[in-house]
Parts: sequence; C-alpha cells; structure tokens
Amino acid sequence: MEHSKKVVVGSLLIVIFILVVSMVTWYIQALIYLGDVCSCFIPLPIMIPVIGSVGLLIGTLVYYLFSPKFEKRMEREIFLRLFNVTEAEIMNILIDNGGEMTQSEIVKITKIPKVRVFRSLEKLKSRGMIEKKTNGKTNKIILNGEIRDMIN
Repeated sequence: MEHSKKVVVGSLLIVIFILVVSMVTWYIQALIYLGDVCSCFIPLPIMIPVIGSVGLLIGTLVYYLFSPKFEKRMEREIFLRLFNVTEAEIMNILIDNGGEMTQSEIVKITKIPKVRVFRSLEKLKSRGMIEKKTNGKTNKIILNGEIRDMIN
C-alpha cells in the first residue's frame, strides 16, 4: 500500500475509534443522568477494558501500517560494488551458477589467471563470503547461504 493511503487509513481508524469512544461516553453519561446505569448494553465495569482493548488493537494496526518494511533482498549490482573487479566477477559467476562451482571452472569461465583467482577467493573466504571445500585436485567454492538468499 502506498504511504499516502496508509496515512489516510490510519487516520481514519483513529478517527473512528475516537468517535466510538465519544459515542459510548455520551451514551453512558445520558444513562447516568437518567439514573438508569444498570440498563447499559455492556455493564460499566466491562466497558472500560473493552474500550481499552479496542484502542490497543487500533493502535497496533496503525503502527503496523506506518512501520517501515525492511527487506533482506539486495540488488546484485549494488552488492557487487562492494568488491574489487576480480572479486565482483567471481561473485557474479558464483551467483549465476547457483552459488557452487569448482575453482577450475571459475578460472576457465572468467579467464582470470589462476593465481589472481586463488588470491581473490582467499580474500572472499576470509570475509566469510564463500566456503572452500577440497574436491579432488581442485576446490569447490560455495557461496555463503545468507548471501545467496539476500541477492536477487
């Protein structure tokens, strides 16, 4: 829902609540004036907690409508700006391939020298971006699960 619509709906809920409380207060005051308090639809000792509960419900609803929504997702382009060129290229390739590749596949696809790929992977590993698992004569590179979930 757009912010302006949320403001209107929230304001409307508050106004309706105030109107209901005013009407109930007016009704009770009229019964007190007539000396017929016992004939209330809802007994007076129960009326106060009911009005308080409805107010709390409406307050919670308004807070929910106005509270900002935080999403864990991040655009890939913005995320990749956090890395140098080589690291960004490696991370991009990993994301494209489901977050798992061998180190030799990364070298083959990116055409970056083995030593530079190795050093970049070590930096990424030290920052917790990837995991390295031995897979025969090469390493299997696995993208951190939280990062995988966070990227579009």
